[in-house]
Amino acid sequence: MYIRKSILIKKSPKEIFSLINDFHKWSKWSPWLIADPKTKLMIENHGKFYSWNSEIIGSGSMQILTEEPNESVAYNLIFLTPWKSQARIDIFLNEKKEGTEVVWTMKSQLPFYLFWMKKSMQIYVGMDYERGLLLLKDYAEHGKVFSKLEFNGIKTCEETLYLGFKRECSFTTFEEQMTTDFQKVMPYIMENHKEAIKGNPFALYHKFNPVKDKVVYTIGIPISKVFKELNSEYFIKRLPKMNVHSILHIGKYQHLANAWSAQMMYQRSKQFKSKKRLPPFEVYLNSPTDTPEHKLKTEVLFPVV
Repeated sequence: MYIRKSILIKKSPKEIFSLINDFHKWSKWSPWLIADPKTKLMIENHGKFYSWNSEIIGSGSMQILTEEPNESVAYNLIFLTPWKSQARIDIFLNEKKEGTEVVWTMKSQLPFYLFWMKKSMQIYVGMDYERGLLLLKDYAEHGKVFSKLEFNGIKTCEETLYLGFKRECSFTTFEEQMTTDFQKVMPYIMENHKEAIKGNPFALYHKFNPVKDKVVYTIGIPISKVFKELNSEYFIKRLPKMNVHSILHIGKYQHLANAWSAQMMYQRSKQFKSKKRLPPFEVYLNSPTDTPEHKLKTEVLFPVV
């Protein structure tokens, strides 16, 4: 299994190198550690070796094998749980006119009994790498990351009447498509039914399958009443009262995948049991039109049994 992801960071190779060859710095931008602040870490050998143990993200270790100053670092990665495996990790720094191209690769073999998961593993681990590179970019360029998670546990959502707009699109285009749809839905309801808005907008994810390159979502606006006249593109439904597992994301929308990934890890580690017939959803608690990116609040909710 081979994975390769890259990003352009507006810093010199020297400035970025110090963030990738010392595991004391990795904890600041790790796409996995963000899911469990309670992870037990042990960093040794002057930052060249570390191990982790977490009920949520599993356990394992990573060791720096070789490093070329300001050019590359090679690592040996060992997973102990949720399953045993080993991988060779490399991060390369390629100087560019605009900054540094950071290339993150992995070579590994899945346990033989997981051969059928190869394609999905490549995609999902690749998404983890993309999350990590975005966090590294923040940390390198600004000295901090603009993504924070708050773990709220189980709560109850009351029944909600909402105006909906449904879309099916590819995984590769859904972020751009959703932005376009929100720019269509919000003006429509503001112009025609502003007085009926009763809560924060949300998005229900009926299907989210990057392996099959398919996403089906509904944009929902909570309302106080049913309209007699309604554009044919829209519909009115009710979300039932339900218990949900809540994780709040504070920061840029481009980092929202950190909250979704954390929810999947909590589910996989059996911290809660999902209610399959109800889709997970995200609620936008403030607006990007009048809120700085780093203060945007989005609650990611998984219905639970």
